[in-house]
Amino acid sequence: MKKLDFYTELIDFLEFEPVTLTENTELKSLDGYDSMAVMSLIAFCDEKFSKKINAREIQNLTTVGSLMDFLGRENFTD
Repeated sequence: MKKLDFYTELIDFLEFEPVTLTENTELKSLDGYDSMAVMSLIAFCDEKFSKKINAREIQNLTTVGSLMDFLGRENFTD
């Protein structure tokens, strides 16, 4: 998946207002990143990448880039 497509799908899935994401974007800095967004992020990881994530792992996801690391860099192209 291209990174830009990933960013778009992530924004759509989490129902965030349109925003420009980069790998350095802090997840907690996103307007609307709350407990519901975290639940949606868990579903996003499972549905789109077949990756299960637990509460401890999600606490380590601080940026979009760390999410991409968790999902596997081999899944992304420029």
